[in-house]
Amino acid sequence: MTSRARVVSSPPSVASSPRRPRRAARARAARAARAAAAMPSAPAKTELAYFDDTYLASCYAKVLAVEAVEARDDGGGDGGGDCALVLDRTIAYPAGGGQPSDTGRVVLGDGRATFAVRAVEISKEGVVRHLGRVEGADDDELSASEASVASVFEPGADVVVHVDVDRRVLHARVHSAGHLLDVAMSEIGLGPESGLVPAKGQHHVDGAYVEYSGKIDGLDKEKLARDLAAKMTELVERGGATSAETMPYDDAAAACGGSLPAYVAKDSTPRVVRVPAAAAGCPCGGTHVKDVREIGDVEIVGVRVKKGTTRVSYTIEGMTGHRAA
Repeated sequence: MTSRARVVSSPPSVASSPRRPRRAARARAARAARAAAAMPSAPAKTELAYFDDTYLASCYAKVLAVEAVEARDDGGGDGGGDCALVLDRTIAYPAGGGQPSDTGRVVLGDGRATFAVRAVEISKEGVVRHLGRVEGADDDELSASEASVASVFEPGADVVVHVDVDRRVLHARVHSAGHLLDVAMSEIGLGPESGLVPAKGQHHVDGAYVEYSGKIDGLDKEKLARDLAAKMTELVERGGATSAETMPYDDAAAACGGSLPAYVAKDSTPRVVRVPAAAAGCPCGGTHVKDVREIGDVEIVGVRVKKGTTRVSYTIEGMTGHRAA
C-alpha cells in the first residue's frame, strides 16, 4: 500500500487582487529596489528537508534571496523568463542523479502571494534555487522580474514550500525501481562480481534505465529481460523497508561495497540509500519509497549492449508506455 503524503499545514488561500493603480505600482517598484539591495550576495547552503521524509509534502522556510535567471539553450532549468527563489530550507527535490526535479509552489506565510515553481536546481555549493514566477501578476514581465519578485518575497519573509505530491511519489517509485534493479541483477548472477558494475541511471517518467559498465559475451538479451522481470516481481512482492542515512565517508564506502565513485568527495558525508534495507548501499541524494512493495508492477522493456556497456530499460505503473503484466 502506498504511503500517503503529509503536509505541515493546509495551503493558504490566495485571493485574486484587482489591477493596482500607477501610484501603487511605483511604490512596489521602490520596495523592490530596496529588497534587491538588501539581498545577500552568497546564499548559504540549503537544508534539504526531503532527506528525512519523502512523503512530507510541505515545509516552512525563510527567503534568503531572489535571483535573475538567464535564458539558456542547453535545456537546463525551465528556460528564460523565470526568477530563482533561494530559501534557507526546502522540501523540493532539485534535479540530479537521473531524477527530475519537483514542481510546486512557495506561498507567503500570510497567504497573499504564491510563487509557482516550475523547476528546482542545486549548485555545487549546495544552494537550491526554485525557478518560476509569481502567480496572478497583472504583467508577465513583472511576475518574473528579480526586483518585483523581491518586493513581495523579501529576504527574511516566512514562506511555506509545497510540492506536487503525485509527481513526487511517482518519481520516488521510479527511482527506487532503478535501485532494486541492481539487486535483481545480483540475485540472477549478474552483479558486480560478473563484470557488470552499475554506472549511471535515468529515472524519468517518459524513460528509465540503469546502465552497467561491462558486457558479457554471448549474452541472451531476451532471456535476461525475462529473468529480470520475474526477479523484480519476486522482489516487489517480497517487499521490505528501505533506508537512507548520511554517514562519514569511510563508513559510507564500507556500506557501498568497500569504495565510492570518484565524484564523491573524500571530505564529504555521503547519503547512503539501500533498497531494500538489507541490500548493499549506494550513494544517492534522491527520494525513495518507504517499502519496496510501493514500487508496484515493473516491466523490463529492453536490454542494449553497446560500446562496453549494458543498459536495462524499465517502466513501472504510472510511467509513459507502461504495460501491466
